[in-house]
Amino acid sequence: MVMENLDTQSKISNPAEREFIAHVRASNSSEQSLYAHLTGTAEIAKTLATKIGLPLSGELIGLVHDLGKYSQAFQTYIRDSVQFDNYKDLGLDEDEEADILLKGKPKRGSVDHSTAGAIFLYNKFKDRPKKNSSAQGALLADILFICVASHHSGLVNVVDKEGQPYLYNRKTKPEDKVHFQEALNNAISNELFASLDSKIFKEAVREFHNAFIAVLGENSKPKQKDFYIGFYTRLLFSCLIDADRSNSIAFEHPSQAHLLDHKRPDWQIAIDKIEALYQGFADKAMQNPPDAINEQRNRIAQTCLEAGQKSQGIYTLTVPTGGGKTLASLRFAVQHAKHHNLDRIIYIIPFTSIIEQNAQAVRKILEGESPDGIFDGQWVLEQHSNLEPDVQTWQSKLIMDNWNAPIVFTTMVQFLESCFGGGTKGVRRLHQLSQAVLIFDEIQTLPINCYYLYCNAINFLTSYANSTAVLCTATQPVLNKLPIEQNGSLNPATEIIGDRQDLALLFDTLKRVDIHDHTKNSQDLDSLTDYINDNFAEFGSTLVIVNTKTWASDLYRELSKTVKSNELFHLSTGQCARHRKDLLTIIRKRLEDGLPTLVISTQLIEAGVDVSFKSVIRFLAGLDSIAQASGRCNRHGEMRDEAGNPSKGQVFVVKPDAEGLSKLPTIALGKEQMEKVVLPILAKTENKDKHLLDPDIMMAYFKGFYGTDHGKKQMAYPVDDIHSVFNWLSSNKGNVAVNNDNKQRINNGQFPKLWQSFMEAGKAFKAIDAPTKAVIVPYGDDGRELITALYGTQVNDKEFYKLVREAQQYSVNVFPFMLDKLIDASAITQVRDTGILTLSETFYDEQMGLNIEGDSKLDFLGDF
Repeated sequence: MVMENLDTQSKISNPAEREFIAHVRASNSSEQSLYAHLTGTAEIAKTLATKIGLPLSGELIGLVHDLGKYSQAFQTYIRDSVQFDNYKDLGLDEDEEADILLKGKPKRGSVDHSTAGAIFLYNKFKDRPKKNSSAQGALLADILFICVASHHSGLVNVVDKEGQPYLYNRKTKPEDKVHFQEALNNAISNELFASLDSKIFKEAVREFHNAFIAVLGENSKPKQKDFYIGFYTRLLFSCLIDADRSNSIAFEHPSQAHLLDHKRPDWQIAIDKIEALYQGFADKAMQNPPDAINEQRNRIAQTCLEAGQKSQGIYTLTVPTGGGKTLASLRFAVQHAKHHNLDRIIYIIPFTSIIEQNAQAVRKILEGESPDGIFDGQWVLEQHSNLEPDVQTWQSKLIMDNWNAPIVFTTMVQFLESCFGGGTKGVRRLHQLSQAVLIFDEIQTLPINCYYLYCNAINFLTSYANSTAVLCTATQPVLNKLPIEQNGSLNPATEIIGDRQDLALLFDTLKRVDIHDHTKNSQDLDSLTDYINDNFAEFGSTLVIVNTKTWASDLYRELSKTVKSNELFHLSTGQCARHRKDLLTIIRKRLEDGLPTLVISTQLIEAGVDVSFKSVIRFLAGLDSIAQASGRCNRHGEMRDEAGNPSKGQVFVVKPDAEGLSKLPTIALGKEQMEKVVLPILAKTENKDKHLLDPDIMMAYFKGFYGTDHGKKQMAYPVDDIHSVFNWLSSNKGNVAVNNDNKQRINNGQFPKLWQSFMEAGKAFKAIDAPTKAVIVPYGDDGRELITALYGTQVNDKEFYKLVREAQQYSVNVFPFMLDKLIDASAITQVRDTGILTLSETFYDEQMGLNIEGDSKLDFLGDF
């Protein structure tokens, strides 16, 4: 609406307009005009914001976000920066908040160019409509101000945690610091705002009212309403960030600009390929006698096909291991995406270790495969590494994926970071969660401290952002019945499989294991070693899953004294993804060939890793963990007795005498609830026929889990005894500055006010939830060669982008105390100033992975 009235061609040819530049291309010093950047960003932001019902708001924030660059101070600054190579080296649109991104990197000063545009929009909307007591214009004014003012820092606070009025102070920043009037006069003289008449602002308020009135009028709790308004703000902010970065990347790297385009795929193509696959299954089934397991798999797949035609909302898909959950959920998703004209399907998976295998399976179906194993890449994108430079250069902006693909595989950490993290990197892709099918695999692994944040975000996305969520697992957490009522639980969900009777039948039919409780007596390292040796001697195929890396390494070393080296394996997150993949390839081949195989693993193997052992030994943990461990035993129902009849795998739950679980509170709580709630239930005579994975037992476990004092305290992402991230992103009760009661304002028919501490929440979420740093490790010849290539390739080369993508599978996440120790040992080197870290060879062991002692041996794989 705004852009339609701008005479773009005449403005580009206007010599006066050329005096104002937005960026300078690093490769050849070409200049991007400020007019071109603002109008180009506005066009993209409008398109993106249309998905959330705010196209005009998106267009306006895109048009004014760099208004401050029309000041002489900024123009002098950018040209001086180019002269001294500082601006090109940094690749940053300099702003006062850029200090957060620069992390202390010296610079030649900065000019605030984001506040001017924020003030412009605030002045246009703060009093609209003047005769309406609902004051939606005032709320819109604050939202637009925050979006524009924050586009280099991440969302700024309305008030900080100490109650200081940051937003007010930013609005009243002195003219000599923001250059508002000068920039506005220069923009107007260049006819940038020639088409901005009162009708446009009036229409923007109407559009905003229509979008927000549904949020304010629904039956959710007042605290939820405050959260939803804040989340709407973050989504609009996401549209601006992606539009700004995309336009800037397209200018800096014209040859890569096409990668930023996205058109809704023809979902019928995907549907045809998937249905052809299922038809192949049906044809094979005609040649073999039917069995109960295949009948249940077919029912799951058929139910997902039918459910795909139903209305949008929240669904659960509760399927035990071996039920074909991944493929069935894809069948639902493509049907649903076509039926509702959705843009993309996003799979959110708990661990990077299983993203690759799931993405590979979908690629084989949809993309086809050439003889050399290379896929054409038109459908599937994997985005799951935190291997990203700390400093936002043009190159790192290009490296960051924005989920611009029909089907995306990412991790829960990346999803949560996009929804709640600070800064601008993760939030750039948040808008992609709208108008999409969101499939959460193994949802029971959701961190307990994110429960209320997650539930309210999903409620919003499915109620107001035209998305559908599917929560998949064999052990469905009861997220719709969380204990603190005012925080809100997950909205009601529809179980795709059917009612409780349908679920009970499904679980009974697909039961492939017997679970034995051997926790009566605790066992030390020596007795557990003997226990495992005896089990391995009996079954010849044993998986041991422990709760900590310490137990994994201790058991591995003890067992290596009695078990042949080519029969014993160790898996943990101390190994890079490529290392684990190689080990799993060997493990699967040995299992298929019936060779003796003993694996000691942390819980990373539980969620969806496709392995199948005759016996599993699981250290005591939560019921969901034990259920997932059981899924690695007789996974495909392949076990047979001597007569050729189906037999069951054997799962044994044991209890070590001592574990360091202080940093693993969720595991500790799950272990406690097993002993207090589940095992006593199963000990009763009337429950003798119930098995551990019965849906009713699972329900009792999760209710007990949530009902503990620790569980209640954890669910809102506590920062300390007073503050929580959820509170900072909603009503912000407890903040000394928050005297307004939004509940009363809504009851009076008024629009609420923003009181969020957005930046405080973003900092806290980042610091608590993701304290690790990715380090590229020299695993194998390929890993060592890749590290060498990174140091030999210039950052602005296309090859560097390719190398960083490849390096994802050679990275290990390191906690701060470990990183400090490695730095002290001179084991860490940085690739120029990119923030990408690499590890010295002697600190990576091809048995155990990361070795902070620096005495690793690099010849282990040669023994296989």
